[in-house]
Amino acid sequence: MKNIIYSIIFLIMMISITYAGCGSCNVSNKKTKIPEGSFITSIGEEGNINGLLLASCGMCNFGMKEKKMCNLAIQINDKAYDVTGTGIDDHGDAHAKDGFCNAVRVAKVSGKIEKDIFISESFILQ
Repeated sequence: MKNIIYSIIFLIMMISITYAGCGSCNVSNKKTKIPEGSFITSIGEEGNINGLLLASCGMCNFGMKEKKMCNLAIQINDKAYDVTGTGIDDHGDAHAKDGFCNAVRVAKVSGKIEKDIFISESFILQ
């Protein structure tokens, strides 16, 4: 009986860790305020992207609730795309005051969108 109780407690702990995400993010339902400037507003037929856009944590700031962990994402016309080719912590601590989990940043990027994933060739924060 004692082993069963310990097994159940262990199982509950593992499930909560798996579905909790990083735990240090303040997930917000607020819409992102888009600054003025010449931002990318559409995606070409071939999916090529080159210009300014918004970048942040998809789970914390862009409403990608299906994500279990913090992830780098870009946003074009209220649609968020995962980013490959660079990571959320490649640009500083994501949970710092100005990190991706606490701020929406402007980035100059080039790359291609394939199957709702942005494949980054260049990703420079402004």
